[in-house]
Amino acid sequence: MKKKNIIIAVLGTGSIGLRHLKVLNSLNIETIAVPARKEKVKELSKKGYKTATDMKEAKRMGAVGVIVCTNTSRHITDCEEALDLDYCVLCEKPLASSAAEAIKLKNKIRGNLFIGYNLRFDDGFKRLFKTAEELGEINFINCECRSYLPDWRKGRNYLEGYAAKPKEGGVLLDLSHEIDYLNYFYEKPKAIIGTTKNWGILKIAEEEFASAILEYSQSVANVTLDYISKNSFRKCSIGCEKGEIYYDFIMKKIQITKEGKNQVLKVKRETDDLYKKEIGEFIGIILNKKKIFLCEYEEAYNVLITIQAWKRSSLTGNKQNLNYFEKNGG
Repeated sequence: MKKKNIIIAVLGTGSIGLRHLKVLNSLNIETIAVPARKEKVKELSKKGYKTATDMKEAKRMGAVGVIVCTNTSRHITDCEEALDLDYCVLCEKPLASSAAEAIKLKNKIRGNLFIGYNLRFDDGFKRLFKTAEELGEINFINCECRSYLPDWRKGRNYLEGYAAKPKEGGVLLDLSHEIDYLNYFYEKPKAIIGTTKNWGILKIAEEEFASAILEYSQSVANVTLDYISKNSFRKCSIGCEKGEIYYDFIMKKIQITKEGKNQVLKVKRETDDLYKKEIGEFIGIILNKKKIFLCEYEEAYNVLITIQAWKRSSLTGNKQNLNYFEKNGG
């Protein structure tokens, strides 16, 4: 199958769906827009998009892959239908609202479902953890992702979006990149002590703030996520046996401290680079190339297990062992 013959459907044409369509087009990949609301078909057609009313129609039109960009509460149903139609599927993160929901897909997957945790493709995070390994044993990791939800999309009321809805938003599901990149570049935690807070500042259904200590066999990570910080940033620092390394994702800067000396490195990343790399690997898999960075089902399931343990710890005030949640399906 030649690249020019590949057709990718995009299910859901909100802001993230339109972004995927733009990136696919920039990569010269033929697309079919499949809006979640059928009344949008005519509107999208007028804008020049090739459209379909559902995934079945897109399949008949030649689509071999689908990117699922619907609301989180629909992900499992949409992925299930896509897998039944023999699509190769890339689902926006998170895979589901809970681990219990995600289990419904387990027996349908044949190496054809991937989840969009695209910080794995960022050269800064790759360099961060590679350098940490070179600095000896890791003692601690500190991760933060902070932003102000009302500022996310100018001109749109955030209370009308998924982030404000029950089982859709909340920082643990919405900002779960931090959990995934720790699992991927470092290791899965053994236990978690966490807290979540919804003070009603934003009038949303789920947590506005979450913080936790993730315990590993030889180290710990402190992770803080929030929707209420007016000063947005995404940062990660790692303390090691022989020094420390710090990465500012937004400023695209890494600082390494070793033997009293500081070294600053710039990270190159253009707009949509992570989406381009993610989609590029997805297209490669359709062409029978090897998977490298894309998140698979078990890894996305582990993120949901961690979130559930985090919420349980907040509810009970007790440390939670992740093995219990893994054995009991969340």
